[in-house]
Amino acid sequence: MGVARKIAAGVVIAWVAIAVAAVLASGPLDDVRVTSGSSMLARGAESARVLDLLAKQSGRVVPALVVYERPGPLQRADIRAARQDLRQFASVPDVIGMASAPVPSADGRALQVTVLLSGKPGVLVSPLVERLRQIAAEGSPAGLISHVSGAGGAAADYVDSFRRVDGTLLALSLAVVLLVLLAVYRSPVLWVIPMLAVVVAYLCSAAAIYALARSGLMTLRAATPEVFTVLVFGVATDYALLLVARYRERLRATADQAAALKDALSGGIRTVIASALTVAGGVGCLVVADTHALRSIGAAAAVGILITTAVMVTLLPALMLLGGRRAFWPSTPRPGEVARDGLWRGVAGFVGQRPRLAWAGSALLLTMLCMGLTTLDTSGIPPSSLFTMRTDSVAGYDALRRHYPASAPVVVLARQDKSAAVERVVHEAEGVVAMRPGPPAPWRTFDVVLAAEPNTPDAQRLVEDLRGAVRGAAGGAALVGGFTTELLDVQKAVLDDAFLVVPLILLVVGLILVVLLRSLVAPLLLMGTVVLSFAATLGLCSALFTQFLGYPVVDASFALYAFVFLMAFGIDYNIFLMARVREEAVRLDTREATLHALRATGGVITAAGVVLAAAFFVLTVLPLVPVVQLGLLVAIGVVIDTVVVRSFLVPALAHHMGRRIWWPARATS
Repeated sequence: MGVARKIAAGVVIAWVAIAVAAVLASGPLDDVRVTSGSSMLARGAESARVLDLLAKQSGRVVPALVVYERPGPLQRADIRAARQDLRQFASVPDVIGMASAPVPSADGRALQVTVLLSGKPGVLVSPLVERLRQIAAEGSPAGLISHVSGAGGAAADYVDSFRRVDGTLLALSLAVVLLVLLAVYRSPVLWVIPMLAVVVAYLCSAAAIYALARSGLMTLRAATPEVFTVLVFGVATDYALLLVARYRERLRATADQAAALKDALSGGIRTVIASALTVAGGVGCLVVADTHALRSIGAAAAVGILITTAVMVTLLPALMLLGGRRAFWPSTPRPGEVARDGLWRGVAGFVGQRPRLAWAGSALLLTMLCMGLTTLDTSGIPPSSLFTMRTDSVAGYDALRRHYPASAPVVVLARQDKSAAVERVVHEAEGVVAMRPGPPAPWRTFDVVLAAEPNTPDAQRLVEDLRGAVRGAAGGAALVGGFTTELLDVQKAVLDDAFLVVPLILLVVGLILVVLLRSLVAPLLLMGTVVLSFAATLGLCSALFTQFLGYPVVDASFALYAFVFLMAFGIDYNIFLMARVREEAVRLDTREATLHALRATGGVITAAGVVLAAAFFVLTVLPLVPVVQLGLLVAIGVVIDTVVVRSFLVPALAHHMGRRIWWPARATS
């Protein structure tokens, strides 16, 4: 065994050992997920400050609403059963309070009970809610139906939705990678090499995220573990496809396997690193956001991509060197063999002969898709529409709407010396239908109910009016929070984050492209095409959601997530193409280099796009509408970018501009 092969074997053994140690030292990412109610709130939001003050003063409280209903009028046995349930609720550990008696509805067909659950760190809401549901169901009179809804019920269903599918998500991600590798390579052997590297990359990056979260250096919130999983599998497979394709290309040019690998890596690793820096830098810009969930996904994604890149540029080349030419059996590449690239030769021929038609037609198609933006509604998904399945909390929410008047719960905190003045203005405020003062405390609590449906313009107007009245009476000595205000604060926080994150992403990605391509025109051109692709994808998906899938609204942060991921991935594939164009421009005219790069990279970039699109499509197995929408959007966006932007729009524009695309640098050919 030669020295190079010994070094390669040592690299493989080292990475496998690190992966085994990582598995033994870590655990499931779901174990370190934080599911507090402030996940989507901004650090400085008024509703987040209310949550923090309540937690410091009396411990965080999570209200759960137990709803009983009957198709006909309630019976005496129903009321007795509800009261008996109240006594059993009180005996459940970590239940810290409840209503003194069930509240009947005006139509006489429902009862409502408020149960307060402890939200202290370490207390799991899901088992508490499950126990409440068991108590309410056991021994209930025939025909009486019970549900546990409210913040507690919704939180339990939210957490359970992740736990039920995390194993399925991982299995589907592995299956997607395996199927694509088998389809691309058509070899019983070759798929093992990239598959092993991808699995090691995932295990090492997941262990690093777990360790950072366990130590408190990173906080995993919302769907961060799921997005992280599909992102790492997709990106790792993309890099494997690129490097293996370049190795196969060089094996057709030389009989020396070591020289072929060296030539493949000389340009391939530079492209992979530039791509990784672009994706990690783009997604990582989310760490400057004020919204907790955005920062969580940004930090985890950036760390995962960087670790994945380190694995793919070291372990994968070592595996390729050990596998050599034989790993490609039965389609073993031989020196002098001509690659079968008939499809991409035809695409390149069309772009070269009619570049104006290619880029104008592509731009027109994307512009037409942008028309779907007129259907976009980012007002936020109401609690009753959060899940793709009918959960118990949603059924309870619907029961409340059927039997009780519209109500928007709000919490007002007032410093003790200002509590009397605040109580007066709250009592006189428009839309207040109920107010219950809490006991004296440094920050006195007022539980307020507004006459409006949460997450509606009426509720937002009443909240703004209430906040104005409270500030007028107590200034900064009073705050308005609670579920209804959180929905409003989320929209404001996401808008503020967008004004900060979007320019930062454009700056970071632009600088990386300038350094990589040594040009000012090419980066602007590439970023412009990706922005157009983002708008087209958002328009198409908005029309798809509203007209066909029955999702009339999207989450407030949906457009920002869409921009971040589609900008990062769109530039990623453009880097694969244009870095090759820049490389070929050393010996060819820019127009010829563009066509050659399109022929050489067309197949591998398309395969990479299919992998990434399929990986994010896997997110649709989660029963959460915002995650399903994100998975569909990224999958569709990657396909549009791969098929339209990278295959026709970008190469046609580059061919049309010729050497001018490298301005101010001069062409090197």
